[in-house]
Amino acid sequence: MTKEIYYGTIAWDGYDEYTEGEYTIHRYSLNDLLDDLLYYMDKFKNRSPYIESASKDVDNIEVDITAIAQEFIKQTTEEINGK
Repeated sequence: MTKEIYYGTIAWDGYDEYTEGEYTIHRYSLNDLLDDLLYYMDKFKNRSPYIESASKDVDNIEVDITAIAQEFIKQTTEEINGK
């Protein structure tokens, strides 16, 4: 049986190691991952977050999907802001 897990990491810069950080989530579908990345981008918006990485793990083979996640966040944010 194929097992797919999607990972995404949101990060934010700071002035030093005490104010910078990241938050990683995992979900079992791409749609859930993208929706929740959007949620956490909003939750951490006062920290100026960005998508640091995203990946799809299928039976322990990792595929980078960072560009997909970044583009989704960009397009969704533009739609929300009316651009």
